[in-house]
Amino acid sequence: MAEKEKFVCPACGKEYPGDVNIQVAECRICHRAHCQQCIDEYNRCVPCAGKEKASS
Repeated sequence: MAEKEKFVCPACGKEYPGDVNIQVAECRICHRAHCQQCIDEYNRCVPCAGKEKASS
């Protein structure tokens, strides 16, 4: 039987086992999936939010 694929958040690097039910959200800028802790109220991941703040 195949093991469920692990999810690794690209922003924080935290690894979640495939059998754990976690909330994942997509960044509206880079469209990559991130754990809920790395997405802000504007649906931006931490790296993209930092880039937007730096360019404004």
